[in-house]
Amino acid sequence: MSAPPETPPAPADVAPATINIRNLSIKCGSCDTYQTLCGFDRRGEWNVYTYECENDVCEPAATRTLLEVPAALDEFANRDPGWKGGSRHGGGA
Repeated sequence: MSAPPETPPAPADVAPATINIRNLSIKCGSCDTYQTLCGFDRRGEWNVYTYECENDVCEPAATRTLLEVPAALDEFANRDPGWKGGSRHGGGA
């Protein structure tokens, strides 16, 4: 996997925006249905969310979507810094 692009620096007089993945919809390019969050991982300065189709049409390995969000801007994960993605999806306790 290649490194995500660098985030350009924000102007000094503008507060950085945040990203909340709860405000995003991830759609499969193969079957055109919405994908479900199924994994989370912290990778250095990035948070990586994994989405997959929950149907019998798509092969998860072929249609899996990775969403990389700069950790500093990730409102969803930063609401609880100890969050590991939940016990079901992220392997946390």
